[in-house]
Amino acid sequence: MLSSKDIEKKVLALNIIEDIVTAMKAYAGVTIRRTDDLVENTRTYEKNLLFAMSDIMSHYPGVSVNEQSKGKRILVAFGSSQGLCGSFNEKMADFVFEIITSNDILFVIGKRLKLSLELKHITYGDYSDSVASINGIQSSLKETVSKIMNLYNKKEYYNLTLIFTSIFERRAEISVEQILPPDIYKVGILRPTRIPPFTYIEPKIIFEKILEEFLFISLYRCYVESLRSENWYRLRSMDGASETLKRQLQNLNSIQMYTRQEEVTEEMLEILTSGRFF
Repeated sequence: MLSSKDIEKKVLALNIIEDIVTAMKAYAGVTIRRTDDLVENTRTYEKNLLFAMSDIMSHYPGVSVNEQSKGKRILVAFGSSQGLCGSFNEKMADFVFEIITSNDILFVIGKRLKLSLELKHITYGDYSDSVASINGIQSSLKETVSKIMNLYNKKEYYNLTLIFTSIFERRAEISVEQILPPDIYKVGILRPTRIPPFTYIEPKIIFEKILEEFLFISLYRCYVESLRSENWYRLRSMDGASETLKRQLQNLNSIQMYTRQEEVTEEMLEILTSGRFF
């Protein structure tokens, strides 16, 4: 049976773990709050870019997106490189396993997601680390865009699709969005302006620049959404860990009190039977 001192050491260790869990919960909560407005703003910006593409395509019929109906897709799956976020990466791996075909090449973002995919024997074309904070997105994004465009510029690839986890009404959902070429139907339903834009730059050049910006901001939003979802999972996981720690501490405190009483009783019996009072 453990002594009261041994139990006290265990209580101290659990208290330290509880402090770490509390700190992780606080950090996850702050990250979620910081990404909430950012996601909405980037979605609005994406919509404006689609509107600009619709405007140019409407007034300049010669400018359009080259569409292909054959070739391979590039699938970009967003996961995490950090742990303690529950089933975040496993659910993404399960989803990718269900939709990937032999005509797809997979680009993985996140070390943990890569490991989950490898356990399912899913092959991937390239890999990049995920980010731990909003501040790290910009540098990681440049590397990711460069790698993806190197693949996309090859003739055998015709479609770029992003797979990421979003949070809607307090639940997590995996979303699939085609980025390149842009969804022509989505662009077509936007109402263009009646007056053609006045510019001295060639419409084709403007369109290409908007397309590049659309790719960049779409990937940026997916990084942000994935970071928010990862921390949403982590917060839920830490909430569960916090409740478990509280129960363990309560049990240990009860055992410690009982053990201490037993030790005091034994000490008194030893004193009484030692003959010191006679």
